[in-house]
Amino acid sequence: GTVAALQAPKPEASSNSRRSLIAMVVAGLAVAAVVAVVAVSARAEPKADELLTQDLVLFKMEPPPEPWSPPANLWMYWGEAPNKRFGHSGDNIRHLVKLGRLAGGEYRDPHFLFDYASQTFRDLSEACCTTMLVTPMKNNMPIWNANSAIAQRLRNYVANGNHMIFTGGSLVSIEFINRYFFYNIEPESTSGTFKGSGYGNWSPGPFRKLINDDLPWQYKLTPDTLYQDHTSVTSLGLRSLPSGTTVLYMTPHSSPVFLIKFCQRLSERHGEPPIKTVPRDCWRHAQRGFPCSCGTITYIGYDWHYDQTAADWDKVLLAAVEYQSDPDVSETFSPNCKQPPKIVEDPHAPRAPPMCGN
Repeated sequence: GTVAALQAPKPEASSNSRRSLIAMVVAGLAVAAVVAVVAVSARAEPKADELLTQDLVLFKMEPPPEPWSPPANLWMYWGEAPNKRFGHSGDNIRHLVKLGRLAGGEYRDPHFLFDYASQTFRDLSEACCTTMLVTPMKNNMPIWNANSAIAQRLRNYVANGNHMIFTGGSLVSIEFINRYFFYNIEPESTSGTFKGSGYGNWSPGPFRKLINDDLPWQYKLTPDTLYQDHTSVTSLGLRSLPSGTTVLYMTPHSSPVFLIKFCQRLSERHGEPPIKTVPRDCWRHAQRGFPCSCGTITYIGYDWHYDQTAADWDKVLLAAVEYQSDPDVSETFSPNCKQPPKIVEDPHAPRAPPMCGN
């Protein structure tokens, strides 16, 4: 009886061992779960060096430039003055605005103007809303008496709501404007021997865009800053610019890019040519029965001799070309008329002879 009593397990000891076994099983399961979570998370997060090989990256080239064609109202002076040799200023600008096709060993285009004394320019000067692009006059400058019929035709062309763009890093373009449009625009030298003296024509820049309410929308996407390229840029004194000028780029003393509003009015005297008028006085003359007609002169003082460094200046020139071609400005495509202009005939102009039977 004693031995049997010793071999029989006690109820409390059996219960305690069962609890210990359950606890060990639960702990083992918990450890296994933690190990599984760590393994899964380790498998979900790749190593740093694996990140470079798991994603597909498609490398693409830059998109092609937006197609551009010259406006239908664009003309280009292609007479004896421009340098038409390959790679020089005249040819570089011709290539930029995409005028001309090679034929017979030279570039030809229906919108090339070869002579201001031609019937073609006479027709253009008596109509509205075209743009005449004048490349740098490297070879010569057309010379006439400032009061001759050809010179008056130049003034009539601009005043009849047209646009004339002058380029060039020399003083020839400015001399042309001063002589035939009766201005006195002067270069400005802001450094060197002639600094502040009124002599010389070199400014080191940079030239900042003047952003204000007068800035035409075509120039809103042009670069904010233009730079001097050795001696390729001629900047003109701000104090010499005439009334009606809109400065587009400038330094504190000079501007290489600006617009001039040029106006003429009818003369009170019979048979006399129109009279140049300051834009701010046009309303007074209109009240007297002598209304004004106005156009635009644009000056861009870069010579385009080396087109490899002219990317920013190219954008400015293309904006100037587009300035006269905005159909939203008016029905006449003219930025000088917010409304379609009322055509006023000269009361002193000779009338057509009467027809037979009238």
